[in-house]
Amino acid sequence: MKQYLKNFAVGYALLSILAAKYFLTNQQFFNQLRYMVRYRPVWSSGFCIGANCKKVTADCFMDEKCRQTVGCVQLCTLDLIDEPERIAQCAYICEMTAGYENQQFWDMMSCMVENSCLDRYPDDGPCVGTDEDAIASVKSMEDVKGDWWVIAGVNCGQSREYPGGYDWYPCQHERFTKEPSGQWINTVTFCNGKDDVCTSELITTIANVSMPKNGVIHVEYLDAPLEPQIEDWRIVSMPSPDYALVMWCGQLPVLDYNGVIAISRNRNGNNMPKKVEDEFRRVMSKHNLNWDQTCRSNNDHCE
Repeated sequence: MKQYLKNFAVGYALLSILAAKYFLTNQQFFNQLRYMVRYRPVWSSGFCIGANCKKVTADCFMDEKCRQTVGCVQLCTLDLIDEPERIAQCAYICEMTAGYENQQFWDMMSCMVENSCLDRYPDDGPCVGTDEDAIASVKSMEDVKGDWWVIAGVNCGQSREYPGGYDWYPCQHERFTKEPSGQWINTVTFCNGKDDVCTSELITTIANVSMPKNGVIHVEYLDAPLEPQIEDWRIVSMPSPDYALVMWCGQLPVLDYNGVIAISRNRNGNNMPKKVEDEFRRVMSKHNLNWDQTCRSNNDHCE
């Protein structure tokens, strides 16, 4: 058995180096060599997959989309080897574009999660606020139904505290609607990028939503490659029917990610009343956050 593991390790290393030499840039090739000397996550995950997920991994590599998604995630790891806190966001975009609703990728990721083959990513920002901070005046999903645009946020990807940049995705749009079954859903659209510049096609994801407490929206995504993906949105200020401030906290099996967003019925905050801005500034300051340091989005160019 020891000889088998030794041969597996040597063979894996040689194949990885050979593939890297021909398909990676020089910098990526160098980073691959650096990456391969680490037991975690390279060898620990490899042994775990080999012991528990051989079939679904083989099925993945027989499928073009699944191979493409795995390759995309691997490039995230290599390009961001010195910024591990940014890898999760990069991998998420791979999963929501190349890997979106790809059954082979979902099956492989589910197996890896079930068998603890994946290491956790570093947390992306602190979870700010609790259910007790939510306003009591929003009593049901009817009070927030319809269309909302993200016009400002805290998780901007410009610091190691909030590396993901989830609040600064361009063209972020939320649409709360009620299905004939009575279930409320949020149809979310956005693109990868920042500062109003898209670097991917428009991405759509759908979640079941409910309001278990006044001002608290519970979100459960239906199409997440890593399940469960759950978020809790606390509406902490709504000084106008057209504007709201939301403190949100999200969990995946391998990541906790968080942020604060201002949402509006309008596509940008150019005409935000001063009283609304002052109220957002006041509420954020209670949580040691600065409204004037939020990243702003103008969605006028979005579909």
